[in-house]
Amino acid sequence: MTEADFPAGRDLAGYESKYDRRVISDMIVRIIGYVILAFMSGLLLAIVGFVALKGLGVMTVKMLTTVGNTQTGGLANAIAGTWELVLTGLLLAVPVGMFGALYLSEYSSRVSGGVLRLFVDVLTSIPSIVLGLFGYLVLVIQLGLGYSLIAGGVTLGVMMIPYVLRISEISYSNIPRQTREAAYALGADNFQISFRLLIPQARAGILTGVLLAVSIAAGETAQLLYTALFNNGYTTSFLGQPVAYLTYVVYYSLQQNTVYARSMAYSAALVLVTSIFSILLVSKYISRIR
Repeated sequence: MTEADFPAGRDLAGYESKYDRRVISDMIVRIIGYVILAFMSGLLLAIVGFVALKGLGVMTVKMLTTVGNTQTGGLANAIAGTWELVLTGLLLAVPVGMFGALYLSEYSSRVSGGVLRLFVDVLTSIPSIVLGLFGYLVLVIQLGLGYSLIAGGVTLGVMMIPYVLRISEISYSNIPRQTREAAYALGADNFQISFRLLIPQARAGILTGVLLAVSIAAGETAQLLYTALFNNGYTTSFLGQPVAYLTYVVYYSLQQNTVYARSMAYSAALVLVTSIFSILLVSKYISRIR
């Protein structure tokens, strides 16, 4: 910095001092950011590395393709049951989240929208064990559904709704207002604008929210302990049959003293981590599509 570059009538030493402080502050913030990034990356790699190291050493094709309980057999019924529960939950979460977001973004008033967003935020913060208790008391006991695919799936669906709704709302809001105004000017009504304009243009964001909700739901345990229990075989009905799922295998098998039971737990954990990572990578790719 030279005298020619400095504005006339001001103190050069004071200006350089402020400039130096900004440079130092920027450097400190960058260092803190790098430290946090390194810590989070190291933590993630440690968890994934531990699960991969334990799981790959004991996982076999037979374990992945045969039916079993938490101590003997394989994981095929737990893998199938996990995705049956998640897909059942999506039957509730996707329409409610997608159309709820459409209402919030386009048609709600300030009061009704604020109240609904508050309810969504509260629902997001409810502990999973409380949702499990709700599912047990209302679905399993009061409605008489018993431990079943529908009871477990609906409970997971309630948990997934806020994630689908919030991300879908952001996707609708990102559509330029001029696009809506042009459609109204051409004579389109609300139904046409919603289904022929907004939903198609927001589909990448909606799908990202759905995949995020799926990745979270696949790793849940507390709700399913109260609503799905566990099944030593495949579940073939929405009602009257408990459901096997991977997180229960991890939870229960690690409590057993046999080597094979612990091997099942590590293998189930690896299947879960691999599945969730794959889903999150797909969602990140989709979110970049415009």
